[in-house]
Amino acid sequence: MRTFLDLIAFLRENYSHEITRSLLLILTLLIIRIVVDRLLAANQGVPVEERRRWSVNTRNGLFLAGLAGIGFIWANELQTLAVSMLAFAAALILATKELIMCLSGGVVRQMSDSYGLGDHIEIGTVRGRVVDIGLLSTTVMEIGPNHSSHQMTGRALTFPNSLLLSTPVIRENYMGEYVMHIINVPLAYTVPPAQAERLLMAAAENTCLPHMELARQHMEEMAKRYLVDIPSVEPRISIQPFDEKRYQLILRIAIPARERQRIEQAILHQFMAACYPAVAD
Repeated sequence: MRTFLDLIAFLRENYSHEITRSLLLILTLLIIRIVVDRLLAANQGVPVEERRRWSVNTRNGLFLAGLAGIGFIWANELQTLAVSMLAFAAALILATKELIMCLSGGVVRQMSDSYGLGDHIEIGTVRGRVVDIGLLSTTVMEIGPNHSSHQMTGRALTFPNSLLLSTPVIRENYMGEYVMHIINVPLAYTVPPAQAERLLMAAAENTCLPHMELARQHMEEMAKRYLVDIPSVEPRISIQPFDEKRYQLILRIAIPARERQRIEQAILHQFMAACYPAVAD
């Protein structure tokens, strides 16, 4: 009760003129509304629809006039309040900037469908299989320890969704069950490039032959679904100089996504055994 009386005293002392003018405005508008309603009710010669339209228009017009009048009466106080609320909003945005960015990143991921549960992705220094997607962050099971490995390390990595606003996302299994896989094989110039290319191609064709036809059908389905050009599923090899002592063979193959590690190791073992038979023995 004491607090309520203090509030009344505060309003009377600081805002007595504004309160008085506001009450007078409201009273005037109420009187006008009552007078108009009585005049419409008394004028039976006017059709009912016409009187109803006049009543509705009068009510809406008086309401807008009341809002404008209240705004004019309390203009100074509303301006002060608006400045205070603007400063508060700015402080709130600064304080929750990272939170807002994380939520925005989640919205971007959802709208662009950049990845989902089970996808193999790479974003920044994080590479792994997505196991959890939250409003603020994403958790992946790490694959690595580098790009030459495709095995789980057993570590879970969590990154904020705000990364999606500034860092491109690489979706390694975008093509679904079958993927185009790259194998880099560095070699010394003491190994003739033509011979190394022939041996690596033989190993790739021998290992990938069981998957070739299914991979071709899958890629054709992906091309129809996403309206994109697909690469050839046959193994392809490029030779690239590395430095004055080494060059590298770049092998591209189409294989099941879940068998990348096994097939890569099978190709490398077969190639190494053929390229270095004395060492293999």
